[in-house]
This record gives sequence, C-alpha cells and structure tokens, in this order.
Amino acid sequence: MHLKPWMRLHIGTDTLQKPSDVYKGDGRMKIKKMILFILFIAVIFSLTGCGKSYEKKIEERYGIEIEGADKKTLKIIDAYFLKLPKGFVSELEKYEGIDDRKIFIKINDEKGMYDFSSDIAKGDYWTIGASDDMDMGLGYCTMYSIWYNVTRRKDTDGILEDWDSYNPVGFQYGDSDIYSKYAFSENNYENAYFISDGTINHKLSDMGGYFAVMMRAGKNIESMLEQCPKIRAKAEYLCKEIERAFNTVDENAYWNSCFGDI
Repeated sequence: MHLKPWMRLHIGTDTLQKPSDVYKGDGRMKIKKMILFILFIAVIFSLTGCGKSYEKKIEERYGIEIEGADKKTLKIIDAYFLKLPKGFVSELEKYEGIDDRKIFIKINDEKGMYDFSSDIAKGDYWTIGASDDMDMGLGYCTMYSIWYNVTRRKDTDGILEDWDSYNPVGFQYGDSDIYSKYAFSENNYENAYFISDGTINHKLSDMGGYFAVMMRAGKNIESMLEQCPKIRAKAEYLCKEIERAFNTVDENAYWNSCFGDI
C-alpha cells in the first residue's frame, strides 16, 4: 500500500486518516500570538526608546546633533547639557523667525581645542577636542552661541553692552603682553579682571572663559570668586544679562551656584 503525503497511519488500527484540521488551527493560533507579541515589543521599544543608541538618546533629549563621540565623551556631553535650564537649548538655537536651527557638536582628537562657527539658517557648529576637561570647551561654545543669539536680534535691549565697563580703565582687547597683570594668578587676586592670559585677547574669549568656569561650579571656582572682587563683579553681570536675555533662565540656573548663594 502506498501512502499519500497527506495521509498517516493511525496507531492501533489498520485504517488511514487525514491529519486533523485542529492541528492546523493550533499552528495558526500560535503564529498569530507570536506576531502580536512581536508587535507589542516593538511598540514598547518605540515608546521607551529602548534599542536606540546612547548618542541618539542624547540628541533627542537635548535637540542637538553629535558626531565622532565615543561612550566616555557622550557621558561628558550628557552630564553638561543636563545642567542647563530646561528648554534653554531650544531657546538658544532659535533665532527670530527661524525655528529649525540646531547645535551641531563635532568631536576630534585634538585635546584642549575648541572652535565655533555659526550659520544663521542652519545652526551653530561646535568643534571640541575629546578630553576629561572638554566641558570647558562646551562652556566656551555655549557662551559663543549665547552671544550670537543676542547680537543677531532686531532689538538687543542693550544686553551685555556694559561688559567693557567691568574691565580696567583704558583697556583694549588684543594685547595680553601689556595687560597680563590683570589676569588671575596665585599672586594676583585683588587686581584680577580676567580668568587667564588667554582670555585677554578677545571679548568673546573673555566671556566664554567666565561662563566655562561657572559651569564647573564645585571645582574650586567659588574660591576664585570669593578672593577676586573684580572677577566676581564681571561674573555676576554676565549671569544677570543671560537671565535677562532668555525666558528659560532664572536665578536657579546651574551657573549661579558658583556664587554659593543657591
């Protein structure tokens, strides 16, 4: 006797039976359940962000784009942006009439370096060297973005226009050899106006230096502000002007904690 493919021998009898359709139904039900389970997991991943890279999560959390960062560098970037006021990055990126600008952060291997450029239509470009101290570069670039945001407004409302009045009488940016006596050092507290020699050459470097060290509150910056009255005065003015310029900033902004008043 020849058995057809769809027939099988029923054990205990000499009769032949077709496979029951019940088995087919069970198989279909199992497949359906499996498909539903896979769809359920996919929805959970989509809603919770599971499965996304750490870089992608940071980009979406703060509305920025990152290139060239390893996991260690991503942690530094994440920790830095977490300290900024909620909504501040979005407000910083937007210009009057332009809502789709972004901050683009590119990381390279040149330790201690930072570079900044700005495109009115597209956004600000921060290039920073990867290192344990790269939060300083992030601070400098943040201040540069603040400056460009404010100065490109139709009405600047006089924001940061009095900065030069907090410098020595007759001072002009660009000659660190002449004015190095006004830079902070272990031997110069009372007459220090600048964070370091390097910030004497350009107004934006000066502001950037202040903002960068204030974002490192807790790393011995408080003692500098306590001992250097002129540096403290400039720092307080900078904080008040940033608060005046952005709706998302108030007296509880992280950089104010360097004064020890929060």
